[in-house]
Amino acid sequence: MNRTGEQGVALVFTLFLMAALSAMAVSMMFLAQTETSASRNYKTMSQARYAGEAGVHRALHYLSSTAYTSLVTSTSGFDTTVSPVTYGGSAVVLAPVSTNSNHPSSTIKGAYSALFSAASLSVGSGATVTYTATATLLSMRQVTVYGGGTGVVQTWRINATGTVPGALPANVEVAALLERDSAPAETYAIFATGGGCGAITMAGDVHTDSYDSTSMTMSGGQPVTQSYGGAVGTNGNLSIGGQVTVNGNLDTPRTGVGNCSNGNITALTETGQANVTGDTIQLPQSKNYPTPSAPSPAPPTTSLSITSSTGCLALGLAFPATCTGSGGNLTINANGATISLGNVALSGGSTLTINSGLGGAPVNFNVNSFSMSGNSNLVLGTGTSVTMNVAGTGVTGDVVDFTGGSLMNASFDPSKFQILYAGTGNIKLTGGSQTAATVYAPNSTVAMSGSGNFYGSILSNQFTDSGGASVHYDRSLGSKFNTLGNHVMSSFSWQKY
Repeated sequence: MNRTGEQGVALVFTLFLMAALSAMAVSMMFLAQTETSASRNYKTMSQARYAGEAGVHRALHYLSSTAYTSLVTSTSGFDTTVSPVTYGGSAVVLAPVSTNSNHPSSTIKGAYSALFSAASLSVGSGATVTYTATATLLSMRQVTVYGGGTGVVQTWRINATGTVPGALPANVEVAALLERDSAPAETYAIFATGGGCGAITMAGDVHTDSYDSTSMTMSGGQPVTQSYGGAVGTNGNLSIGGQVTVNGNLDTPRTGVGNCSNGNITALTETGQANVTGDTIQLPQSKNYPTPSAPSPAPPTTSLSITSSTGCLALGLAFPATCTGSGGNLTINANGATISLGNVALSGGSTLTINSGLGGAPVNFNVNSFSMSGNSNLVLGTGTSVTMNVAGTGVTGDVVDFTGGSLMNASFDPSKFQILYAGTGNIKLTGGSQTAATVYAPNSTVAMSGSGNFYGSILSNQFTDSGGASVHYDRSLGSKFNTLGNHVMSSFSWQKY
């Protein structure tokens, strides 16, 4: 059969095939261009994000550094009852341009602004990206740090922007939270950081127990104590003899009971009627307590003798601190100033009273050494909190010696009188009718004598008590003293725009 009407069909199929191939080619070219654009966009977005992260980390590094935290010592003037925290009615903000910051410290504003004065990153081929970061203070509170005076815990929200300039720009905002937490400090009636035999040695008619200064019952002018809660701890051995009673647990990484030697350091050595009423708890490792900072400003090393005839001029106080009284009965009103004296020696029945004065702020009392003799008295004023920072520079004897006088803290709140000492010199303590204090000297040897009562907590490298002085632990110290945690970035997010 002759089908002449089907001639030329191959040409039609060829045209359809060419059209399909052309469409596929155009699609492949479009896809290639799209992939190229997507790759370029991802690259610039990533560069902008990393630039934003650089801004966040630069702000985080500064706000967690000692250059910043050393300048933040109080919440005074800030409204911490709202979030964000305000100052002068406006939110507390640190910005790359210092004039846009709202913070009372010009030093902090200037330092933060300087972080971003040349905030750019090279991304190759001569190209750069830029970043900025603004920090907003969300919360702020002041805590009493065990072994370190006071500290301020803050939470910051940081918003940073990374920018890739050019014909195809990209902008990414990165947000993060910087937090620093605090936790109640673990305190004891007595703790010795030493790891050897007799790190804590007590003999005679000595005991530990506890009370609570926030809800205490008084009898005969002194708190009524309870026969529990007087825990002791050491990185080494507890050696007790005679009539010693520890009304609480013993915490130590050591094990075993019996004789102690350098080759066999036992947890507990008991002789006579001595007894630990609680449990012996094995710690997983030795406890490490940080050395307190040196007094700042450093006190002078000159001698200052306060006798029954000493007047205020001998103290040499600088404004705004004032002194009242005469004839060895002197009262210091700190009025917000740091009191810095040399080698102070109270004698001859003299009395030195320390008051907060105007504003009621805690008093930093910096001394090179301090001693009392001849029934002298160191008195804590009503409502006053004192931190005695001891330097001990060039002192060959005892850096602190209370055995010849009395420390009088009528509140019986030992957190209101702290003795901080970083060195290895000796500290001598004695009890009294109103002796309430916290001793923090992790490298020192503390010796207690006499038969008086000591209310509070003692931390030292070694501790000895061979008399009848008893230590009454204030259970409220666990909530009054805090340890500061590390700065952490608790959240992180980013978005492009």
